[in-house]
Amino acid sequence: MIPMSEYKDRGSLCMGCMNPLPQGRHECGICGYPANGNNEPLFLPVGTVLSERYIVGKLFDQTGDAAVYIGFDNVLKSPIVIREFFPDTLAERLPNGGLRVISGCEKPFRDHSENFRTHARALARMRELTAIVAVYDIFEQNQTAYTVSEYSEGNTLEVRLKQLGGRMKWDEARPLFMPLLSSLISLHTAGVTHLGISPHNLVIGSDGKLRLQGFCITDARRVSTDLRPRLEAGYSAPEQYGFGQDVGVWSDVYGLAATIFRTLTGNPPPEGSRRAKDSNDLFVPSDIAAELPDYIAAALFKGLLVNSESRTRTIGDFRDQLSTAPAVSRLREDEVFANPESDEDEASPPLGKKNNRTKYAVLIVLAVFIFLLIAAGTVILVLLPDLTNGGNTSSDTSDSVIMTLPTTAPPTKKNDQPAKFAAPDLMGKNYYDIREDALIGKMKIAVEYIKYSNRPKGEILKQTPGAEKDVAEGATIKVVISGGPEKIVVPDLSGWHSDQAKMYLEALGFRVSLMPVFSDVFDKDMVESVPEAGNELEIGSKLILRVSETTLTTATTTPPTEYGFEWPW
Repeated sequence: MIPMSEYKDRGSLCMGCMNPLPQGRHECGICGYPANGNNEPLFLPVGTVLSERYIVGKLFDQTGDAAVYIGFDNVLKSPIVIREFFPDTLAERLPNGGLRVISGCEKPFRDHSENFRTHARALARMRELTAIVAVYDIFEQNQTAYTVSEYSEGNTLEVRLKQLGGRMKWDEARPLFMPLLSSLISLHTAGVTHLGISPHNLVIGSDGKLRLQGFCITDARRVSTDLRPRLEAGYSAPEQYGFGQDVGVWSDVYGLAATIFRTLTGNPPPEGSRRAKDSNDLFVPSDIAAELPDYIAAALFKGLLVNSESRTRTIGDFRDQLSTAPAVSRLREDEVFANPESDEDEASPPLGKKNNRTKYAVLIVLAVFIFLLIAAGTVILVLLPDLTNGGNTSSDTSDSVIMTLPTTAPPTKKNDQPAKFAAPDLMGKNYYDIREDALIGKMKIAVEYIKYSNRPKGEILKQTPGAEKDVAEGATIKVVISGGPEKIVVPDLSGWHSDQAKMYLEALGFRVSLMPVFSDVFDKDMVESVPEAGNELEIGSKLILRVSETTLTTATTTPPTEYGFEWPW
């Protein structure tokens, strides 16, 4: 391992984003990372050079199987992502940067390490797939293994959705997801699953295309192993939370379906470990449901079934369900069955097979002929009943006509008014506790939408019509229910100016206080640390920014106080 002091270009790069950093600058003007910033002792120091080529930067993420850093390829002169096999439940860091296996954990460390290498080699062989972030180098150092992959610049899908107001329509989302579906089919064919598909692991590049990142080995994406699990709340499949349950391609179907569900509706499904066993807990606002094609809604429901055996089993099947309406899908399936080696993208069918257009034309003509035949028969039955039954008006012939024709109810008498009932008071009750209850007048409860609030999850916040209002028998009462407090991962704003950090956190919905501290690393008024960084906290929670003071005297004689800033606007 080469120390950073021996690397002559240390001052020319920001170790937080790998953009040029002018000499003399104390922090990056793009990402705010301090010029002398460093990683925690548990991880590789910023500036470490690996394989005499790759410069380690800021720690990006820590998954169950790896530490993930931004880096710089000194040969290609481009940013990269470095993944270091480092299961912190099985190994610890040595002062020289290497890893030491914890006593008694030798076998699981060795097994997971081999899986990490196998997984990396499989990804490296799939470099031609445009919808995944490619791995282009694998090497060993520091008693562990490393992978190097491209750095995909752009916003995550989650950020993009927030910029668009929370969601997209299917016509906008379809061009994004279809190339990803094809790449996933190829990955699964090679025996690779992701198990962490979510809007946070999908990046929209400068070319407008989705790319999947955040790969881990399988055991880091489930709870029943000796690794620290990395699950995506709302997107990981229910079986990833269970013990003794198989995970596989069908689990990626769930993650992708959940991601598309969030993209189209504005909210993810409930967390997999809390899903209702009957899968009847997927709520879509009525205005969104009205614009969502029925076959898309059906495809998402099948892809999000809690029971993995009943769920859509492959990405190929899921793609077909999303691509065409059910009737056309069946025609396509018939064609594939008749000609299993045919390619649906070919301009013409193989020799000896009927042209698709001919088949569709024949079916259309046949359907029109049958419709005209039924219409003619109906006219004869209605206008000339004596001709069809010889003047016999017995109930047998009459029943057959009623069975084939739409029926209308007899006119309601003025004094035969439908029964009215008073709507029950549902306010404050928990929807999940009462949704199966029998209500007066055979009324039903339907969720109009879910709203984040400080009320318990499921509590009914609003009902329409209101309590005691007169409603007809069998009416539906629409309710708004609480989704519980919304939680956000607290960002690490170390190195930011305290004014900017406070304003940013308050914009996210947190309450912020400042604590002056002595620091020999950061300049005055820079954020030394955010103790709550990395934790998932409710909106409205109070955070403390530890802000650097210039001298030890100032830091120790000035008691920690809570204060704010007056902005001129």
